[in-house]
Amino acid sequence: MSDTRQTILNVAMVLFSEKGFDSVSMRNIADKVNISPPALYNHFKDKQAMYLAVIDESFCNKSIQLVSALTIEGTALKRMETFVFTLSQILADDPQFRRLIQREQLDGDEQRLQYLAKELFGPVFIELMKLIKEIKPDCDTHGIAVSIIGMVQKQLEMESLAQFFPDYKKEHHSPAYVTQLTMSMLSAFFGTQS
Repeated sequence: MSDTRQTILNVAMVLFSEKGFDSVSMRNIADKVNISPPALYNHFKDKQAMYLAVIDESFCNKSIQLVSALTIEGTALKRMETFVFTLSQILADDPQFRRLIQREQLDGDEQRLQYLAKELFGPVFIELMKLIKEIKPDCDTHGIAVSIIGMVQKQLEMESLAQFFPDYKKEHHSPAYVTQLTMSMLSAFFGTQS
């Protein structure tokens, strides 16, 4: 990948995560990269293609990490714990990616949400449902998978507000703490000891 293309993707990621797809123009991106708007079209046919490239690049390695966490050797609960920790770590380490996912949910563009759900999150979600079914065969695997991802994601998203709640501690938003908290709740649901 060319340095210019990578720079464009990096700048676009920041702008899309901060302002949302509809509020970012090709001109905004070109200005930040210090190139002319027509020069962007040498790298991307349109804003949608650029956006999808940003999403693909930001999630590709993350998806591999998450599927790997779900399929490593070990007990089902250990694999779940590894997945929760990996997801927590990814979201903690990449707040722009976390904001981009939030922004997409808020924007509600059905086409982009379908792309995220099927192309990017799909393999992770399918493996997560398989693991849940292995642990508790008689539950709603879809609902539990959404809840697990939501617990981890929301714990990290809430930090800016939670810091003003009583008994706040910075470590409440560390991947290790989020994992411990999530696994204690899941162990209660699954009827197991973590």
